[in-house]
Amino acid sequence: MGLEIPAGTPDRGKGLEAFLIVLLVATTLTSVIRITSKIVTKQKWWWDDWLALGSWPSAIIVLGLLITWVRLGLGLHEDFVGVQNENDLFHGAKLFEISIVFFDICICLPKLSVLFFYARVFNISNRSFRYQLWILGALVVGWLVSACFVAIFQCDPVARVWNPEIPGKCIDQFAWYTAESATDFAIDVWILAIPIPHIWALNTSLRRRVYLLVTFCLSYIVIIIAIGRLIATIQIIPSVKKDETWRMTPYMYWAGLEGSLSIICISVPNAISLAKALWSRGKTHRESNKSAKMFERGSSENSTSIQEGESNLSESDKQKLVNEAERDLEMGNIRVMTDIRVQH
Repeated sequence: MGLEIPAGTPDRGKGLEAFLIVLLVATTLTSVIRITSKIVTKQKWWWDDWLALGSWPSAIIVLGLLITWVRLGLGLHEDFVGVQNENDLFHGAKLFEISIVFFDICICLPKLSVLFFYARVFNISNRSFRYQLWILGALVVGWLVSACFVAIFQCDPVARVWNPEIPGKCIDQFAWYTAESATDFAIDVWILAIPIPHIWALNTSLRRRVYLLVTFCLSYIVIIIAIGRLIATIQIIPSVKKDETWRMTPYMYWAGLEGSLSIICISVPNAISLAKALWSRGKTHRESNKSAKMFERGSSENSTSIQEGESNLSESDKQKLVNEAERDLEMGNIRVMTDIRVQH
């Protein structure tokens, strides 16, 4: 149940809610496209596909929790929410802390999906490349475990995270979240850079190599959003406790976008494969229809020519043709023999 907001009340929540709903729809649509692509192109499912699909539920949970928080006061000034219903402040803060755990999962599973995609596409026998994949995989898993652990146990007692009135202590949240965002960005840069030498070394045309590089960069454009979230962390987190529901709103745009775009970007190759498959089928269908129409046109022209030829005959010539057609054909000594054999 949402708050009753009088007209004219400063509210950042409406725009954020609409934005989050768009991301929810786009993320779901992308996952459906990925599944459809695998079915239409008849490609085998591998770890990169399962990890990509596994990140989808976590993204839905994050977006759903943030939308719920908007309806509890995110986007409004904290004083206003407290006057309306103080419990909504604690409830909203608790939803945010839960969403952090699922957000960490949401941005890490796509990273692992990309690493498995590299292992499938490129030559895994290259020792340096293989070691980099293992190191990056370990870093991503380590980052995820530490991020989730700190998100849950950053305060003692745990409930102090969403209710600062409870006596206790917490870690330096600004230092932690800044370090977390910075290391996340560094890992993204490494993941984006690792295939570039292998793509450039391919024995193909320059145009083809540039096309592949652009495709890979588009598939990991989420790195730009990671920069934005890092900047937002540095600018917003230090002062967020003074008016959390109001000041956290800009940060939520970056967080929601990074989580969703992580899933959308890694599905770009699947979307391209699906588009090519559908275009190929459509082209074959169009060529088939074109051939059929040409055949029908040719048959129609032949029929018209015959009719025109008949119309040019005189009445006596037409009568001769009719008489010859009605005349019995002499069969001579022709015999028709039918040999039927049944084999079991």
